Amino acid sequence: MIRWLLLASLVVAIPSHGLAADEFSGADKLRAIYTAEFRFTKDGLPVVPVAIAEGLSSVTITAAAGSLRLLPEGDGGAEIRADDTWQIRASATTAAVLRYWAVVWRGPVAQGQEADVQMVQWKARGENPRRFEQGTLFGVGGEVLDRREAIVGAGPFTSPEEAERSLERLSTKSPLIHPGVFNELVDRPHGYLEAVGGKSGFKVRNEGVLWFVPVGDALLRVEASGERGKENFKVAASYAGRVYVTIDRLGTMAVVNAVPENKLLAGLIPAEIFPSAPEEALKAQAVAARGELLSKIGTRHIGDPFRLCSQTHCQVYSGTGHETPRTTAAVEATRGEVLFEKGGAELADPVYSANCGGHTENNENAWPEMAALPSLRGHRDAAPDKSDAFAGGVTSENVAAFIAHPPAAYCGQSKLGAGDRFRWTVTRTKDELGKLLNKYRLGPIQSIEVLERGVSGRARSVRVSGVTRSETIHGELRIRQTFGNLRSSLFVVEMQAGGAIFRGAGFGHGVGMCQTGAIGMAETGKSYREILRHYYPGTVLRKLW
Repeated sequence: MIRWLLLASLVVAIPSHGLAADEFSGADKLRAIYTAEFRFTKDGLPVVPVAIAEGLSSVTITAAAGSLRLLPEGDGGAEIRADDTWQIRASATTAAVLRYWAVVWRGPVAQGQEADVQMVQWKARGENPRRFEQGTLFGVGGEVLDRREAIVGAGPFTSPEEAERSLERLSTKSPLIHPGVFNELVDRPHGYLEAVGGKSGFKVRNEGVLWFVPVGDALLRVEASGERGKENFKVAASYAGRVYVTIDRLGTMAVVNAVPENKLLAGLIPAEIFPSAPEEALKAQAVAARGELLSKIGTRHIGDPFRLCSQTHCQVYSGTGHETPRTTAAVEATRGEVLFEKGGAELADPVYSANCGGHTENNENAWPEMAALPSLRGHRDAAPDKSDAFAGGVTSENVAAFIAHPPAAYCGQSKLGAGDRFRWTVTRTKDELGKLLNKYRLGPIQSIEVLERGVSGRARSVRVSGVTRSETIHGELRIRQTFGNLRSSLFVVEMQAGGAIFRGAGFGHGVGMCQTGAIGMAETGKSYREILRHYYPGTVLRKLW
């Protein structure tokens, strides 16, 4: 039988172990989990809230005997130590209310006057513009780092797809500056969370969020289940740091791990690169992943009750139990080291991909919503060589030769991660192609033509022609997905018997550090600093904590 208990009757007066009220306090707990503010541990490490899973109907959290505290109001509020296992369910939930805006202009917050000008101009063009801000402003190492950007959006629209479709219409009125879609959170999701003690049967009910905090360095075991689309899924893993359960944008539950940066990277890096890679490659990966954390917070998952997800959309994170001594040592060896753009004042955005295929790509070619960054210029994945036929880039004229007769490249000589990531061939039969392109209603496919390529030769737009009509597909990722998740958009294509043969190079978007290439460089004796300078030219490596 479940026993109901008033929180006040179960409060145990336990010291907060020196922790001051922070973003995890009850002062404004629901507002805090939606902000993009940075918080730090008492040791000066950033604490990053990463979603373990969303769309959950049931969550169970367990810790070793005597190692689990339930904090309904966060630090400074009630602490409950009635059980080592709690099962959580949600009730009386409502989904978030969001609106979507087609981004017609974006730039640094410092360009506020230009944003005002854009507002006036787009209103004169008959649109309904709104101005927004996203990104982070935080202080660390005695200085303030401003990662905020101003956004002017036209709309609103009821879905991201509708907002995206409007971009083509808007572009006929005026050139769009770093277009995309902005999610506006009109009203956060609501609901109650009920935690039931596994042994005692005590039941704790709170609005919006429940915090689960380990004692000392104990790990929290999370077991959860839910539904994604038409498929059921389960989560079962252990996590360092704190865990909170809250209501996600769909009105179901999300589990979030608020974890110190070093613990997060220790669990993340083994999922991002081969743990057996050379030590210097692992260090380069640690620095790049750390920078990615800082650059993504405040720009991803706007309207979600967390900063980052644990999937490839942000960076893959699977909790504890996946660490290896070598990758953890790389995190500690580069503690607090972060890349800055030339001059050392602005944070770099050190994105990376699995294998560039021999040539990296300009960031704006992969993500048009991004400004062109000096550190993310596409270049050959090899030592400078004036005789290199592809030193000036991979073009429509030489891409077939680049793929068929690959030149020397760090990512081609590596002992790890080369193989069918460096060069590959994929065939889509007539039936497979028809299914993949069915939504466009093109009829039997007659031709696939690459209309535009980036500096690495990656396709930026592709025209697919059928018996009925033609469709132009834009965007590196969308192109890959359209043809059945190709390894990259660096390919040439040949039609055969109504199907298509794709001959390609690389694995991923190709921007920034090539992980296979980093391994190849390390195998030749290059240090992690040399690797970072190669893939992020002009950057400055600084220690922030």
